[in-house]
Amino acid sequence: MSAQTTQQFTGLSAAEVAERVARGEANDYQARVGRTYWQIFRDNILNLFNIVLGTLLIIVLLFQDYATVFFAGFSVVTNSFLGMIQEMNAKRRLDRLAALAASLVCVYRDGDVVALPKFEIVKDDILPIEPGDRLVVDGTVLHSDGLEMDESQLTGESDAILKEAGDQVQSGTYCVGGSGVMIATRVGAESTVNQISTIAKTYKRVLTPTQRKIVLIVQLSVIIMAVCTPMIFAAGYITDGEIFNLEIFRNAVVFVSSLVPQGLVLTATLALTLGALSISRFRTLVQRVNAVESMANVTTLCFDKTGTLTKNQLSVVEIRPLNGHTVAEVTAKLAHYTQNLAHQNRTAGAVADYIAAEAINGSGGQALLTKQREVPFTSTRQWGAVVFADETLILGAPERVLTDAEGAPAQEASAIAANGLRVLALARSTAPMPDGVLVAERDPVALIILSDQIREDSEAMLAEFREQSIALKVISGDNLETVREIAIKAGMTIRRAYTGDEIEAMTPLERVDAVKKGDLFARVEPDTKRKIVNTLTDEGEYVAMVGDGVNDVPALKAANLAIVMNDGAQISKDIADIVLLNNAMSTLPRALKDGRIITQSIYGTSKIFLVKNIYSTLLFLFAGFMAMPFPISPIQISWLTFGVINVPAGLMALRVLRPRHMRAFRRDVLDYVVTAGFIGAAAMAFVFGATYLASGQDLDQARSTVTIFMTLFSLIVLWNVLGIELLHPRTILAHLWVFVLGIVAAAGTIAVMYLAPLVLEDDVFEFVPPTPQAWGMIAIVFGISAVLLHFTMRKRELTERLWELLSPP
Repeated sequence: MSAQTTQQFTGLSAAEVAERVARGEANDYQARVGRTYWQIFRDNILNLFNIVLGTLLIIVLLFQDYATVFFAGFSVVTNSFLGMIQEMNAKRRLDRLAALAASLVCVYRDGDVVALPKFEIVKDDILPIEPGDRLVVDGTVLHSDGLEMDESQLTGESDAILKEAGDQVQSGTYCVGGSGVMIATRVGAESTVNQISTIAKTYKRVLTPTQRKIVLIVQLSVIIMAVCTPMIFAAGYITDGEIFNLEIFRNAVVFVSSLVPQGLVLTATLALTLGALSISRFRTLVQRVNAVESMANVTTLCFDKTGTLTKNQLSVVEIRPLNGHTVAEVTAKLAHYTQNLAHQNRTAGAVADYIAAEAINGSGGQALLTKQREVPFTSTRQWGAVVFADETLILGAPERVLTDAEGAPAQEASAIAANGLRVLALARSTAPMPDGVLVAERDPVALIILSDQIREDSEAMLAEFREQSIALKVISGDNLETVREIAIKAGMTIRRAYTGDEIEAMTPLERVDAVKKGDLFARVEPDTKRKIVNTLTDEGEYVAMVGDGVNDVPALKAANLAIVMNDGAQISKDIADIVLLNNAMSTLPRALKDGRIITQSIYGTSKIFLVKNIYSTLLFLFAGFMAMPFPISPIQISWLTFGVINVPAGLMALRVLRPRHMRAFRRDVLDYVVTAGFIGAAAMAFVFGATYLASGQDLDQARSTVTIFMTLFSLIVLWNVLGIELLHPRTILAHLWVFVLGIVAAAGTIAVMYLAPLVLEDDVFEFVPPTPQAWGMIAIVFGISAVLLHFTMRKRELTERLWELLSPP
């Protein structure tokens, strides 16, 4: 905004602001954009699973069965409340971190331009508008200097709209070119962006692929619970002639707590939330917690060279006059051009700084010309123009500004760009300038040569990405040869390179091939960036896009993961999943690696919880088919779940234990879950049935024996998750402390059940120690199960046929 424009507006006084605040005319309305503390409490405590199980436990409590209530409820309470507390603590710390990235809004107050939080804007405030600004209130344009707004957020149309004084502008739109001044007319809940759809502004939880699978499993579990739980009561009525019976309610508690993997949901949420907090150590703000898993899935990273490979500190190194112009004439014209701009971007600022450093004031002592109008530079046009009374000055990419693509000036510009330097062309025209269209009659005046320093850490950063098998693609608006030279100096290998015009001229099939095999794309317009990203995602790539400007917004929206520099345009930060607070992409490799570790912990905990849910549910069914009593004690299964499932899963979520690497959720998690769940259930049904019959139908004896076997089988699952295969001794030696830790956890869980009767007056666990013969059977079945599980997973015939059956025709 020019000084002349700034002096025309004083804005509201402090007293006028106070009056409007008192009248409720402040922009203090805030639609929910994140999980509130109430939502965290509701999702962790007041979910369907807790309500159903809590109701059953209250009824059991009425029967004065305090031990069942304590042990069955302990796991639920610890999971729910600890998860809630951890998530709230993480939210509080992330909210403080988010304040560092919060955008302020410039506003005229008492004759000065001040930066304020958007919630302090009031009706009748006067606000300047510059490229990248996203409007937070509705208003009327008071002054326009080539002001162009993108209203695609509201209308779906991506064309820039020229706004003149008196035109209306809406909140949610953003400036792509020029500048202006507006007066706020509708604020808070009355603004367009809040009135269009309060529901749309309300927090919407976007699930990652893994979370969608977990939610689907939970939903199926809830359906099974709704169908089968009444059957338990019906069976009890048929058997005992009554429904309101303690044993029936205890069985229902076991069935519900064993069927629904609620602990998995809480652990996954906790892992992602703590992961976002952990990643913040790298000065990386995760604005969408689920983006943590997205970071682990990235296969392709797209980025511009500016600010990533280079420092984004442009400086003019030389001005080369053309067609007989002198340096003095050129610098005078550049002074007229740059000092009449409504908004100076970094390139124009570098040119203006060069002129000031050369001590050239205006045009050789003459007064600066006053513009009639301006066509602002945009990435789509790749040029800008300032119209004066006698001539029009045009500055931009040589490929757009120079009339003869094969002429000497164009060849010279190409040769300079091949050395990694950035080149602009200045041209003049005396012909009338159409709105937004480059005048055909124009004469080259000069080439302006700029340089930018390569970041010292760029080569190491690119190497870290390659170590993680992430494909790198540079997408830039600069000259192809300039970008190629900088990329090579930074350590990239450029096999294929294309210009935006070449990409646009291709057929869809040719574009797919070019985008997949290309490493560099130059002179790319914003919509072409979007097409490149869309092509990659359509081909199955998981794309992260790094940007900072308005020109990056379409591509950021199209990417699976939007990453923005903290100094970027306000609109780009608004749509970002991740904000790099230190404006350095060099922190990103470590953050991506951290995201992979966090995702692995989710995969590991998924295995542990889901295997237990599968074998428990199938065991209930198998026992029913054999016309045998309910096979599990609620107290015993609650205790073993705590000892060998909840505690290890919690340690994984806290990253104390590191699971083995798992590439795909279906193959590495679900295949094992189905196989181990089925084998485990069959083995447990055999152990239960054999013990029940051999002991003369002693139900407590049979339940205790199957609990011991269930504890040991859960140990096999835990070891597998942590990288130990019992049939491969070298894996035991490689993870010896984990192997010992598992034995200690299982032994401790079993020992407590053995020792409880010696310490407590009542036999809380209702545990009857297995006979030596029963222990022998446990050992044999345990060994057979381990071998069978190992070889079944090698063949995978069971799961392959299952997925083939379930896949759509």
